[in-house]
Amino acid sequence: MNHDYVLNCGMKFPRVKNDTCVDCGIKSECFKKLTKEELHLASCNKVEINFKKKEIVAKQGTFATNLMFVKSGMVKQYIEGYGDAGDIIINIFREGQIFGISSIYGEATYHYSVSALEDSTLCLIELSTIRELMEKNNDFTLSLFKLLSQNTAHAYDHLYNLANKQSKARIASIFVYLARDIYKATKFKMSLSRKDLAEFAGMSTLNAIRVLNELRNEHLISEENGELVINDFDALEEISMTT
Repeated sequence: MNHDYVLNCGMKFPRVKNDTCVDCGIKSECFKKLTKEELHLASCNKVEINFKKKEIVAKQGTFATNLMFVKSGMVKQYIEGYGDAGDIIINIFREGQIFGISSIYGEATYHYSVSALEDSTLCLIELSTIRELMEKNNDFTLSLFKLLSQNTAHAYDHLYNLANKQSKARIASIFVYLARDIYKATKFKMSLSRKDLAEFAGMSTLNAIRVLNELRNEHLISEENGELVINDFDALEEISMTT
């Protein structure tokens, strides 16, 4: 392989300068459990890749070979639709978060795709190295299992929303999730397009736009200098819990 490039999902991406995991200032909680020697092992078996907005990070059906850490930016995890069915977004990962945990001891291929919602830099660490670190460090293993449980609980909640909530409640649930868990603020620059929002809510783009206009007319959300503003988080959360 050319040392200036790395292959991922059958595509060639430029390799960027590898900062060591030891010196990284944005370690996930899982990697804070590792010793310096263990962090050095992770560093020796990872690559950093820059992804442009909308570029594919992981492709559904391809071999799963890496645990992925979002060093900067934001990505979406989604199930690809077949035929006339649209994609369904199941999760969003921001700077400092890990995904791909289910592949460590799971099946050899990804059951989902991941693409960049904005320009992002990701660290790809070989699964064989992750398994070795899990055998060496119980705290690291428990931290990964805890994170996997949290991601699974989110997927169950999201599935419930899609199956039981009306359109307005679904969109409200997404805004509550974005404000509370992703941006941790009620004012933020939206990385999701209207199409992304519709795919996250399991509805058509036209229906999503209709609900957005309704929320604006009720002054629950607004836009300010290119940022989305949640004007009444409590009211939006109350809507999100209706069925």
